[in-house]
Amino acid sequence: GGNRRSRARCSDHCVGLLLRVSSLEPPLWKPPTPLRTLLHRIPVRTIFESHPEDGVSAIAISQDAKYLATISAGTRVCVWKWTLPTEKPMCSTELRPEFGHQEYVIFNPQNPREFVSNSKTQVIFYLWVSRDIGRMLSASATPTFNSVVGHFSQSVFHFNNSQALTGTSAGKLVVWDVVGPHTPSKELQAKPHSMKATKLVPMQKDSLTVLKVYESCIVTGDVKGQVKFYDGQLQFLTCYSRSKVGPIRSISFSKTPPDPPSASPSDSSNSVSLTLNRNFILSTSDATVLRVATDRTNFEKVMEEAKKAVNAVACHPRQALVAVGSDCGLLKVWDYQQTKHLVSRIFTEAGIQCLSYDPQGYFLAAGFTDGSVYILDAISLQSSCREFKFSRGPITHISFSHDSEYFATADEKYSVTVYKSVLQNGSRRWEHLAGLHSHYKPIRSILFGVQLDSNEPRLLSLGEDRQLVEYDLNSSSKDHLVVLHRDRIEQMAVPLCLAWYPQLSTESFILTANNRYKMKLYNTTTKMCR
Repeated sequence: GGNRRSRARCSDHCVGLLLRVSSLEPPLWKPPTPLRTLLHRIPVRTIFESHPEDGVSAIAISQDAKYLATISAGTRVCVWKWTLPTEKPMCSTELRPEFGHQEYVIFNPQNPREFVSNSKTQVIFYLWVSRDIGRMLSASATPTFNSVVGHFSQSVFHFNNSQALTGTSAGKLVVWDVVGPHTPSKELQAKPHSMKATKLVPMQKDSLTVLKVYESCIVTGDVKGQVKFYDGQLQFLTCYSRSKVGPIRSISFSKTPPDPPSASPSDSSNSVSLTLNRNFILSTSDATVLRVATDRTNFEKVMEEAKKAVNAVACHPRQALVAVGSDCGLLKVWDYQQTKHLVSRIFTEAGIQCLSYDPQGYFLAAGFTDGSVYILDAISLQSSCREFKFSRGPITHISFSHDSEYFATADEKYSVTVYKSVLQNGSRRWEHLAGLHSHYKPIRSILFGVQLDSNEPRLLSLGEDRQLVEYDLNSSSKDHLVVLHRDRIEQMAVPLCLAWYPQLSTESFILTANNRYKMKLYNTTTKMCR
């Protein structure tokens, strides 16, 4: 989930390599752990500033685990021997801009000095020579056929010959093979630079998104969530599919083979059978991970995450819980100490914009892009009452009063809406009190506080119009929200946020920050800047 810019930040400047703890310190080996703990690993090598200008867009590790190939978001391709204590690649090359943005790269399993990458329109074969020479040769290849080829998705090397394959959005496989004279020298082979598209094989009508070679099979994944197996001659073997599975982004096979059949271990049909019986993991473009048990073609959902950007996060006031809401309507609650998912709910009507727990932690309020507000039970996420829809624009802020008697929302139409708690048949219910178009520019904060001379709540809002507005909740009535004070707190700068300052003396303050990097203290009564 999330947008591409935020995901790219972690790869803007460096390449990291993670290995399992058990491979580094055998005495610390433990039995296999649940999926949620697999993130706790030790980085054994970090290459800083590998592509500082553009960031890393594609990466691959060779079959012998000695070399890394990285491609920048620009035009630079590098090969690294990650065990060397140097920050420089063994060799590199610059690609011509017309080659396009290379999105995928993979090594030749039979030869770590060869690898292939592709963009949507170009496939590039590489050969790098010895470290002393430090040269890399590349050659782009564009197929020329009379039929529609489509955009390229992924490329692989064949497992038992010199061919390479590329999947396309037209459901076809481009077969690349060596053509022309073959005159290898000691340090440079001509093979990668004499690759040519020799065949276009129609596989299906749906776009191919994943292409993988595993043992004696060629495996494809497509936009309809289907996984198909083929032999080395591209003859169909079997298919695994289930409805409502999104476009496949990756396939990973179990390392534990099933019990072998009675055939000879060298029998090629036996090898194919072993591959077909391997369980595998799928990840899809709609942020779902599924485990497929091949013995019963069972698709088990391992996890489901946000398909779109995460907009809202709220921490429980009394427990180690965090609620996360996304633009696709997925709301999840996690125990952040145990890193355990507890409960989730999907809202199909609109995306979640903001979240807030009440001070006691009994309720969770959620604001949505369609202007609706839901009050949910904090444990089960079930609705405590009917949703409210008194805002004309997406909800941007939600805040509860200290005694949970009120909560207020702000929306993109510059309005503040207040809701009041009432007792009905012995249980607490919420009802709409009033709303007001109190600002003429975006509202940046709404904030409940406590009156200095009583325990009554007070409500303030701060907007980019430089207005700090305080509301009179006691004097407000149904559909009539009363403004107590309206103060202009900036002359030129734009205020961005508002918070109560800790009560460190007899004088009470509120704290603001503006777009000119200034923080200011205001007396909560006089609104004078101190």
